[in-house]
Amino acid sequence: MTARTTVAAATSPWVAERVAGPPRTVPVVARGSHAAYVDVGGAWIGVLAARAVWLPCGLRTTRLVLPEAGDAAVVGGGSVSWGRYDVRVRRLVDPGVPRLPGLERSEPVPAGAYAAYDDSLAAVRAELPEAALSRLADGAPAAVDALLGRGGGLTPVGDDVLAGWLVTRRAAGRPCGRVADAVEREVAAGRTAPLSATLLLRAAVGETIPQLRDVLQARHAGESVEPAMSRLLAVGHTSGAGLALGSALALDDPLSVTFSARPANVSVEDVTVTRVV
Repeated sequence: MTARTTVAAATSPWVAERVAGPPRTVPVVARGSHAAYVDVGGAWIGVLAARAVWLPCGLRTTRLVLPEAGDAAVVGGGSVSWGRYDVRVRRLVDPGVPRLPGLERSEPVPAGAYAAYDDSLAAVRAELPEAALSRLADGAPAAVDALLGRGGGLTPVGDDVLAGWLVTRRAAGRPCGRVADAVEREVAAGRTAPLSATLLLRAAVGETIPQLRDVLQARHAGESVEPAMSRLLAVGHTSGAGLALGSALALDDPLSVTFSARPANVSVEDVTVTRVV
């Protein structure tokens, strides 16, 4: 009998709830050396290596490289298992951004402050209709139809912008219900990729990656946002920039002005999609 190896993971209560219960077989829908995803009732749950971006729908491990996944995994009892490995929830964390009163009155991030990242910001603008971005800045739900699912990858850049906007508006205590409702309707209709759909629904309740949370908390504390913003903009090829742009639109920052457009070069996380359901 092959000995099993337990891999400890940290995750959110939401993810922990979905990997609890009796064991059941679920498809591995995307896989790679740093991230693998399983479909649990329509939600994509990630098993993440130590250097992967800590998504709010992921189980974070300390492994530098994940064991190779097959086409199926077993979920249940607080773990995700494939081969001889059991990735088990050992610690709960809160990926949400707390309410930050006065955030909308914090010092704005000036346009052009991060010249080294202008290319990635411009790439985001080049993929998206300016009219939709203006509508989103106004909190108009019509922006969702024009942005959702727009752009390449497991998380289309239009979705990243929407996610950044939702998280920031909620943290600032500004109205976001109409946009959140529109996102939920369009996601339920299958308008975007499954991983992105999962992340958008988590964004609607204030959950996001640590890099965006750090930017918002630095602003709220009156600290320099440059170190945190640099880390955010370095996420993926356009995902971090999309989140930053959505956040800026939520707070009417100068950062949300148009940058000189150039063709975007969008790629996906280090995973290969094996099945989309």
